Amino acid sequence: MNQELILASLNSHGGRDAAGRPYDLMAACRHLEADVIALQEVWHPHGEPDPVGEIASALGAEAVRTDLRADIDLRSLSISEETTRGRWGLAVLTTLPVAHYEVADLGRTPGDQIPRAAQLITLEIPGGGRLRLANTHLTHLLASPVQLIRLMQHLAAADVPTVIAGDLNMPLPLTWLAVGYAPAVIGRTYPAHQPVVQLDHILADSRVARRGGQVVAPAGSDHRPVRARLRLATSAPAAEGEPGPASRTR
Repeated sequence: MNQELILASLNSHGGRDAAGRPYDLMAACRHLEADVIALQEVWHPHGEPDPVGEIASALGAEAVRTDLRADIDLRSLSISEETTRGRWGLAVLTTLPVAHYEVADLGRTPGDQIPRAAQLITLEIPGGGRLRLANTHLTHLLASPVQLIRLMQHLAAADVPTVIAGDLNMPLPLTWLAVGYAPAVIGRTYPAHQPVVQLDHILADSRVARRGGQVVAPAGSDHRPVRARLRLATSAPAAEGEPGPASRTR
């Protein structure tokens, strides 16, 4: 019974490189060759096509998107000099069926423009069983460990094999705060051109076997992507409730 999948994560930096210039996010996602891609710092300018929706369509995937700020510009976020307003948030691209999703509020740190949250998405795995993905981008203002602990409290409410993926804004040793989870990828991810620290992680609980992981070559963003092959070790519960409040595009 095949219960294996490839999961990747990328802080997309609003589709801009470290100098604020646009890069080909669709090509970056294609290159990951993953069943599921967790994206952070997703940007959709008002009045323009949704890049996440376009990428999902091209990859034959479903996009599950959560806006963290509905009206902000890249200049305010120190991404580029662009002043066009738009939506900022998280997204997951998946070729696997979505059984359930919700958004977990992780709080807002004083001085942080972005409220932090996690997308909790339960996926139907080939061969049977379910896997929950927590896609998140924790604050850069020193409170990321507090937010990781809040996330762990949310995850404990449901007994489902789970993987945490995203830009956790903490080095690998601090991820021990995710008790019961182990890294599927070990390697430096930031800054992309010459990484000195791992900020981007895939953490799997004991019911998810880690079959190999890697830091991927720079894709255009100021962070390097991470990618892991995972296998479900046990089946998840048959049901987990009805879908919650997040936007989905196809």
